[in-house]
Amino acid sequence: MFTQQSGKALFPFIILVLVAILSYLYLPISQGQVSRAAGAPTTVSAQTASMQEKTLYISAVGSARANQAIHISSSQSDYITDIYFNDGDVIKQGDKLVQLQNEQERLAVKELKINLKEQQRQLKRLEDLAKSQSAARSQLETQRSVVEALQAKLQLEQTRLDELLISAPFTGILGKRLVSVGSFVNSSTSLTTLDDISIIKVDFQVPEKRLATLHTGMTVVGKSDAYGERAFIGQVSHIDPRIDSATRSVQVTASFENPESLLRPGMLMHLELELQTYNAIMLPEKSVIPRQQKHYVFVIDEQQKAKQVEINILARFNGWVAVSSGVETGQQVITEGVIKIRSGSTVSVKS
Repeated sequence: MFTQQSGKALFPFIILVLVAILSYLYLPISQGQVSRAAGAPTTVSAQTASMQEKTLYISAVGSARANQAIHISSSQSDYITDIYFNDGDVIKQGDKLVQLQNEQERLAVKELKINLKEQQRQLKRLEDLAKSQSAARSQLETQRSVVEALQAKLQLEQTRLDELLISAPFTGILGKRLVSVGSFVNSSTSLTTLDDISIIKVDFQVPEKRLATLHTGMTVVGKSDAYGERAFIGQVSHIDPRIDSATRSVQVTASFENPESLLRPGMLMHLELELQTYNAIMLPEKSVIPRQQKHYVFVIDEQQKAKQVEINILARFNGWVAVSSGVETGQQVITEGVIKIRSGSTVSVKS
């Protein structure tokens, strides 16, 4: 009959049996693997180092805005008598847009012109008399003051009259007409919008660490979802003098010539800023081994052995690094299999 004491006696025997079975199953295989691996070269992938030219880009997004954009309104309060534009018209600077009621102002200007003409005639007569009569000289100064006062008053009334005709302040494209003939308007009434889209500007953020490489005139490539892969070429036109303390970035403005009016204010633009072009040895980023603040790669020497060397990285690209020292043109750099080798390991390059 099986008892607890006999079970304890069998337990060491069962353990010994299991150890023997495992040793039989696995020890010969692992020993065979070790014997086969001893002295055999490790298979790796490698790439020959060569000089290449690559451009470092910064990707960003931003919203397009017009070169100039305003809401057109009137500085005077009155009724509209004429409208000279339609929705979406392209206009030039100085083109008439809206005429406000101006009958009273026109009559005031006409009256002042008549009075001024009469007073100027009186002034001319006194100037002629003053040449021969001393009594007329005092009247002459008084008459000059009258003429100057009328000229100032006429200029003021002419300005008021001119303000009742609203003209385009710059060349651009109009928005929707927001008023009709007969509408009463004042300074808070928006008549329409005017956008100069001959140049489109896009604001975007660049990390603070790139500030030293930024300058106006740098090339910016922009794309919009509306035009697929079509690229628009612009330039950096402004770099903000302040750094955003929250994001540690600087705002940069890119300007795009827009002769076909394809780009519109409010568009989402995908941008690539060309920071710097490097002509250097390019290595795949996966071949680099970082250790603390240093970087290493394995190169293959003449004896087909791996040699670890320290490299200096100039810049990082999409899956690539530009190297300034540590590797020479023509050397083979191990790109795959670096975790299986160490300096001095014999390797064979996978074809």
